[in-house]
Amino acid sequence: QLCCPVQSDALLQFNDSLTVETDTDSDCDPKMTTWKNGLDCCSWDGVTCDNVTGNIIGLDLSYSCLQGTLRSNSSLFALRHLQSLNLAFNNFRTSPILPELSVFAELRHLNLSYSNFLGLVPVEISFLSKLVLLDLSWNYKNDDLLSEQSLKIENTGFKILVQNLTELRKLNLDFIDMSDVPLSYFVNLSSSFTFFSAVACKLQGELPPNIFSLPNLLDLDLEDNDFTVSFPKSNWSKSLESLTLSFTSISGKIPDSIGGFKNLKTLDLRNCTLIGSIPSSLMNLTKLTSLDLSRNELTGHIPSFVVKLEQLMDVDLSFNNFIGVLDLGVFSTLKNLQVLRLTVELNLMYNSMNHTFLKLETLGLPSCNLTEFPPFLNSLKVLRELDLSKNKIGDQIPRWFWDVGKGTLQSLDISSNLIEGGIQQFPWKELIDVDLSDNLFQGPLPIPPLPIVYFWATDNRFSGEIPSSICKVSSLKSLRLARNNLSGSIPQCLGNLANLSNLDLSANKFEGTLPRSLDSCASLAILNVSHNKINDTFPKWLLEAPSLLFIALQFNEFHGQIDPPTVPFQPSRFLIFSISNNDLEGQWPKEYFLHCLNLWTVDLSNNRFEGPLPIPPPTTQIYSIANNKIGGKVSPLICNATELIVLDLSNNSLVGTLPSCLMSFSKDLSVLNVRINMIQGVIPRKFAEDSKLRTIDFSRNRFEGTLPPSFLRCENLEVLNLGNNRIEDTFPDWLGTLPKL
Repeated sequence: QLCCPVQSDALLQFNDSLTVETDTDSDCDPKMTTWKNGLDCCSWDGVTCDNVTGNIIGLDLSYSCLQGTLRSNSSLFALRHLQSLNLAFNNFRTSPILPELSVFAELRHLNLSYSNFLGLVPVEISFLSKLVLLDLSWNYKNDDLLSEQSLKIENTGFKILVQNLTELRKLNLDFIDMSDVPLSYFVNLSSSFTFFSAVACKLQGELPPNIFSLPNLLDLDLEDNDFTVSFPKSNWSKSLESLTLSFTSISGKIPDSIGGFKNLKTLDLRNCTLIGSIPSSLMNLTKLTSLDLSRNELTGHIPSFVVKLEQLMDVDLSFNNFIGVLDLGVFSTLKNLQVLRLTVELNLMYNSMNHTFLKLETLGLPSCNLTEFPPFLNSLKVLRELDLSKNKIGDQIPRWFWDVGKGTLQSLDISSNLIEGGIQQFPWKELIDVDLSDNLFQGPLPIPPLPIVYFWATDNRFSGEIPSSICKVSSLKSLRLARNNLSGSIPQCLGNLANLSNLDLSANKFEGTLPRSLDSCASLAILNVSHNKINDTFPKWLLEAPSLLFIALQFNEFHGQIDPPTVPFQPSRFLIFSISNNDLEGQWPKEYFLHCLNLWTVDLSNNRFEGPLPIPPPTTQIYSIANNKIGGKVSPLICNATELIVLDLSNNSLVGTLPSCLMSFSKDLSVLNVRINMIQGVIPRKFAEDSKLRTIDFSRNRFEGTLPPSFLRCENLEVLNLGNNRIEDTFPDWLGTLPKL
């Protein structure tokens, strides 16, 4: 056997310390299942040995379905001869990246991406002086949309890293928290760099211009950060082929000097608040294959030289402020064009179009003032994605349109038009997402083909019942049918859609009960059945759904009491919880709020709840229990909700005085409404002083005394209602000095 027995044993021990979970990812390859004692480990999947010494020099366990914790005493660290280690796309369950990695003195390639490592990047990584490739990207956790966790590299750690790793060619730090790292440290980046990516790293400040002059750099991606850019006036890198600065704070005009990137193939400046016109120097980028300047504030005409960049395959100029008439036919000179996205607010001409876009796979023409389906679409034989949204297309869909992209179309967006008529069925068997929203479609709801993942048909006139055949679309993740004329019962079989995460059936005419089968939708995060005629007791089982973030049941006929949980209640992830305008009664069980630790919005208004005031969770920003029968005093515990922006306790039977903490408990409180109760006492002298309150309604209570002068410090106040109380004071002329009242 070539393999060293000690190293073979180390691999087997490492194997035993982890589990293989193929259920979580059907695409993974459990390489370690081939590792058997007694066989030459140099023949095992993922293992590379030195042909002379037999030492293990390479270990590639990427996509290996691994789960577990990497510990400091792991036998992995016995493989001291490793030159390449790849643990990407596994799940190490928020293990830290361990300083023990520094024992791999010969390591040249280290890839720990997409593997759920968290914590600080250890300084010891910088001891791996022979590293050529380092990829720590996408170790990022964001389960509940509120808290996010990621790897973090500190000020000193990054400084030492770029100073010590002088052999480094490729560095990927995407989604690592680098908020403590001054951008001035980028001056020390090695001139050997060929690839540098730091997407969504919370970088701030001004990007030093030297980064654009690194002599060997091929690919630079700094997307989604909050830095400004000082572009060099000359000395641009002659090697750079791909530049992505989208979703940054570049602002200003595209510099003329950008034409110095003579070898640039990809230029992505999306969403950078750019202004002015496209500079003529871009015509020097003759090797450009992808140009994305979308979602800026660029003005003027789309320059004709764009269509002279003959290598272009992907052009996105959409969502800018371009003016004039654009003849789509001018793009026919781009024989390799695969992606074209435009937004022209004035006029788009296409009468000169013929069979010229033979390779076009994506066409986006939103907000182009189209009044019909352009006939040239029929010539696009390999079309995969079509966006005609936000136009003025009227009448019915022409027959010829159903042949567009037949056999290839995967995405169709014709939302926000004036399209009429019905849809019998979709001819596209490969369709993954379709958006019919905000049109004038009518008749029965069409059923999309089986591969569909997103089906949106809100704001139309579809009528009748939801066909049960929709439950056969097992890949469906998002079903949005709000604001139609759909009726009947919500199909029980929707519970068969195991992948369903977003269900919006609001503002229709559904009746009957809410299907209990929905608790089988383990991925369901958004449920909106508001504004229907559902007649049911409260679906308590929803409160224990594992993934639900958004529950909207308001404006229905839910009735009866809500019983406390009969078993220990598990912590909930709810963000928005609205059951207003129903016929629910009795006391609200406090157990449910005790464990809702992430709630933003709670709306229990317009029911018949009684008993003491339910206390919302500390994270609540909007809380309304207006128009119920809540009695007793307002508990000081409500002041624990320090994030409140809106507090509406109006039209109940509350008594006693307001707790003193209520006068200053939330720095962001904007609306305070306690009208139509029986609250008494004097309004404190320092009430709402220097607050952000815009609305104060204390009317129809039993407040007494005088009006506190602290109201003069409420500079944001727009509405003040103190009517029908027992306040005795001279008329407060000084209120006229409040600028917004």
